[in-house]
Amino acid sequence: MDVDVLSDVLRAVRLSGSVFFTAEFSSPWSLESPNPDLLAAIVLPESEYVSFFHILIEGECLVGCGSHRTLVMESGDIVVFPHGHPHTMRSLEEACATRLDHVLSHPHPDAVPRVSLGGGGRRARFICGYLNCSQRFAPLFDALPVILIVRRRTGYRTVEALDGTRPRSADVPRESSTWLGTTLRFTINEATAARPGNAAMLGRLTELMFVEIVREYMHQLHPGDRGWLAALRDPCVGRALRLLHEQPNRPWTVDRLAHEVAASRSALAQRFTTLLGESPMRYLCGWRMHLAKQLLRDRAGNIQTIAERVGYESEPAFNRAFKKATGRPPAAWRRMAARASAE
Repeated sequence: MDVDVLSDVLRAVRLSGSVFFTAEFSSPWSLESPNPDLLAAIVLPESEYVSFFHILIEGECLVGCGSHRTLVMESGDIVVFPHGHPHTMRSLEEACATRLDHVLSHPHPDAVPRVSLGGGGRRARFICGYLNCSQRFAPLFDALPVILIVRRRTGYRTVEALDGTRPRSADVPRESSTWLGTTLRFTINEATAARPGNAAMLGRLTELMFVEIVREYMHQLHPGDRGWLAALRDPCVGRALRLLHEQPNRPWTVDRLAHEVAASRSALAQRFTTLLGESPMRYLCGWRMHLAKQLLRDRAGNIQTIAERVGYESEPAFNRAFKKATGRPPAAWRRMAARASAE
């Protein structure tokens, strides 16, 4: 049975999410996010990757991010910063910016703090959260744009992407729009009510919301686009990726992989490199290291067992490959991960 490669990656990198504050602003107001490292330190210092999102549940606002055009958000819209780029959100009226880390302390794991700011005018209410991963899987995250904004419109939603080139948008199919709208309603209800299990529910709901937005972005990609998400949709390379993820411990070669996907060796190698920027075997090596980290963190066997599960015939060969990729041998990396988890 074919592996769902996106789900496979999200399991390995341990995607998790949460709402870390709700906000009520009154115009004029302006809130500026600090640099990604500082913002990540506020949220979850041990994560290798943190994305941020804002759901506008009432009112309007303007969103600025670097040299990208200013976005107008309306009630029901969601904006996601997949790479945590610094950004500013403000009322339609000009105001001096206040940095987020000046109004938000370290969040409590069992409570959703509320932030208030502004001059007493028109009100805007937000739910603000983050998604984090214990491992940064570069092929996926590098394929995401700088900004994703989901707009609510009568009867359907649109997903708009800004990635440094030209913006693009596409309508979300009605069934997906309904599903995303339902998830959004549950998220709003949970974030604005103090009930037992609140934090756990918000975590799952924000993860579902993020995955659905990524899926819709993936389906609006054009045939000429490159990157990991585009590769998943390619008939030849997508099949090759599914095989590598389904059987990472198999002694793959480009010839063997090309035979399995009914393509010539040169055609597969060229297409794979064009879409992903690396060869099939280099990609496989990187994926094996991600799997190894997951297994080491979960203490899923001794080093020899883990080496075999990720495709290495000997423990010394695995040790060399792992140390080259991470800077530490597997046993030392496992101890470091255990200490970080305990802290």
